[in-house]
Amino acid sequence: MLSPIERTSNAKLMTKSVLSPNPSDVRTQADVWKLGLALGILLLACYWQTISATAVLLTSSEDMAHGFFAPLVAGFLLWSNKDRLANGLSGPSLWAVPLLAAGALLAVPASLGASTTISRIGLLLSLAGSALVLGGTPLLKAVRFPLALLLYTFPIPAVLYGEITLPLQLLASRLAEMSFEMLGYSVLREGNVIELANQKLSVVEACSGLRSLVTLSFFTAAYAYLMENRNWVRTLLFLAAIPSAILINAMRITLTGVLGKINPAWTKGTVHDVTGWVCFAIGFMIVLLIHLMVNRLTRKEKTA
Repeated sequence: MLSPIERTSNAKLMTKSVLSPNPSDVRTQADVWKLGLALGILLLACYWQTISATAVLLTSSEDMAHGFFAPLVAGFLLWSNKDRLANGLSGPSLWAVPLLAAGALLAVPASLGASTTISRIGLLLSLAGSALVLGGTPLLKAVRFPLALLLYTFPIPAVLYGEITLPLQLLASRLAEMSFEMLGYSVLREGNVIELANQKLSVVEACSGLRSLVTLSFFTAAYAYLMENRNWVRTLLFLAAIPSAILINAMRITLTGVLGKINPAWTKGTVHDVTGWVCFAIGFMIVLLIHLMVNRLTRKEKTA
């Protein structure tokens, strides 16, 4: 028979052994950091050409100016949530194997065809697979949005670019024509060419609004993720960026025509660029206004 003191001592030892597993069975955060550093070096070595080519594209192409902020915002989100990510780690997931294998297999046609797009897809798959290795499914779920932001570093394929820009050009031209008519201007439109009494405006591919659409959707997605927890509201704000971008592009074309009547030199150069930024700011304010309205409506429903 054990005395009460001995039974109490044994119970404490058993409890300690249950709550404190064998250190050899538990990965410390230091181990995860070391493994993450090793995976990062491997990915950097394997995809260096892709990363360097993407960096050149983002810093040299006006159409990809938004993509420059994508890795910065993704890195900020990861760093600001590093403690929560570290505390939510689990064991490696077997799903990492097919993702890493798919990323490696895509490197073959990417190298043979010199396709940076396929190589970028392979890099994203490899990053997702690395997340599964480091922290399992919980970590991948936690970093899926920062990974999704990296899609904005992908340029639109040339095959699709014309298919997208032409309808946007025609839609922007039609909306601008309606705006000029509402303002009392004498206007004649032929396709994407708008003729006013004193000037002719040609809505070329660069003025299709695609650049504004992609850029506004990026900043809206980042804003919605940071400022809203409800997924349906995040989706609503992201979708609202599409008509907002189309609207501000038509507004910019109309404003260009109005300024051109005052001074033809204002249709290009610095004034033209400033006009674009002002209209973009208005577009983002429209998204903010929609968010404010949704919050007020949902708040009324809760209090009702």
